[in-house]
Amino acid sequence: MITERESHKFLRDWKDWLSSGTLVPVFQPILSSESTGIYGYELLGRLSTPEGLFSLGEFFLSQTFGYDEIFFLKKQVDEEIRLAALQKFAKEAPPETKLFLNISPNVMYHALLQMETDLPQTIQMVREVGVDPERIVIEITEERFPHNLELLRPILQLYRQEGFSIAVDDAGSEASNLDRIGLFHPEIIKVDLQMLRRSTFSRNFKEILLNLSKLGESLGSSLLFEGIESEDELYNALNYGARYIQGFYFAKPEPYFTKRFEYRMEMQSSLQYFHARKQGEMNRQIEWETIWKDKLSEIMMGFTEENEIWEWKGGFETSVFGDGDFFRMYITNPLGFQVSPNYSRDKTGKMEPDYSFLGKNWSFRPYFFEHLHKSKTSRDAWTLSQMYHDISERMMLRTFARNLSENLILFIDVVVSRS
Repeated sequence: MITERESHKFLRDWKDWLSSGTLVPVFQPILSSESTGIYGYELLGRLSTPEGLFSLGEFFLSQTFGYDEIFFLKKQVDEEIRLAALQKFAKEAPPETKLFLNISPNVMYHALLQMETDLPQTIQMVREVGVDPERIVIEITEERFPHNLELLRPILQLYRQEGFSIAVDDAGSEASNLDRIGLFHPEIIKVDLQMLRRSTFSRNFKEILLNLSKLGESLGSSLLFEGIESEDELYNALNYGARYIQGFYFAKPEPYFTKRFEYRMEMQSSLQYFHARKQGEMNRQIEWETIWKDKLSEIMMGFTEENEIWEWKGGFETSVFGDGDFFRMYITNPLGFQVSPNYSRDKTGKMEPDYSFLGKNWSFRPYFFEHLHKSKTSRDAWTLSQMYHDISERMMLRTFARNLSENLILFIDVVVSRS
């Protein structure tokens, strides 16, 4: 905890810095992969000095302790920039575009406490300037909130009644942001690729993106990926369902509103690259699956039943499975109970049975019922699971499955990558 003296110096230093220039709004374009035009602009604050423009990010991220003087200084600066931005937006922004306004949970809570006598400042400003509220997106920032998030529901409901949309910022970077998605049901989920990459390992990063994509789809929320700085990052964003794109790869924040279709050619070119690369990946995946299905067909003839246990007696050239790609295989009954040992290869390539898994049930695994469903509707005898991580073996696997009879299902795990 900082002392009162330190707090006063902190406040004085920021006031001195802010007085060295003029507060100005800048606007970073947000592109639509649907229309290939600009969907909207995020409002950001800058301090204009004789030396140039300086970001206010560090100022807004500086720590506050409750509703102290720093909090009210931030609020004052934020409102000054916001009013100037709304006035500029009303006069100069291309029609059908939106303006994204960052608002912290603590500022919203403060407005909530004043709601009996005053409407939130943003609503007052939008009415005063004459901007259609449906063109405004309230972006809830990541800032730590010491109260129950449920308390913010009334003010969010008020914003929605006015016509505003809600976005949740930096989704996936903190567990609390996932809570906000569940509580606020935002129209837009904003994902910062740079922040996610810094805070997670590569595999975890991809898994988080995959699950955010599924979450957005299930909630009916559009995904906005920010922090896009390269062609690969843009490809990843599109691959995980990005409806909207933001980042230096296309445009930096500017004091003016970029024309709506300024980046149409670049966006169309990027989508063509995405389609071509994605098609190539799908073709390679189909080839990989076909090769493996041919390989795995050799195994089916090697199982025989002895004393109600299905054992593998087959002989085949293990070299056909490559170096370590084949991981294990086993048989279950239709209820998921294992009726064979686990078979995996030792270092010499020989199949070794592990009887300790007999009788265990695997119906809780997602791919089990996925196979039961697909095997009834698909003409292909084999089904294939999504990629998943085996924690104990530290590797990424996919599981092939095939009915050996009405009462037996063969599962074969194949290594996709190792940690």
